[in-house]
Amino acid sequence: MNIKKSIQVFSLVLLAGLMFIGINAQTLEGEWKLVKAKKNGDKVVFNKEIKTTLIFGEGNRMSGNAGCNRYSTTYKLEDKKKIDFQPIISTKMACTDDDLMKQENTFFSVIDKTDKYKIKGNYLIFFDETKQNLLKFARVYKQN
Repeated sequence: MNIKKSIQVFSLVLLAGLMFIGINAQTLEGEWKLVKAKKNGDKVVFNKEIKTTLIFGEGNRMSGNAGCNRYSTTYKLEDKKKIDFQPIISTKMACTDDDLMKQENTFFSVIDKTDKYKIKGNYLIFFDETKQNLLKFARVYKQN
């Protein structure tokens, strides 16, 4: 195969890969890690050593770790990036760290106010019905 033909094939493969990544980047599916939160318009300080996550899976299911307890729920997507979460169920582990429990309770109360979402690059942002920014998550990419 000559060099010109090799470059054309490589370019097509690269373009297809970039298109695939671009399409996947706009989906909720996958794991997201909490990086920022606000409650009543005020920034909430979360312990960054505690991995608070969302995992969007098949069948409109969402689960994750709120810090101490695991949780799950289902959700419904509607027009204009509206998202409606069903009541969240979680484990009830005996967490001895009061700050961790406070952080977890804040996370659950804020996520309950979520009305809309937006994916911007590698970030997922939840908004309340007044369009206030509530939660910001970073996409988690799995290492091979």
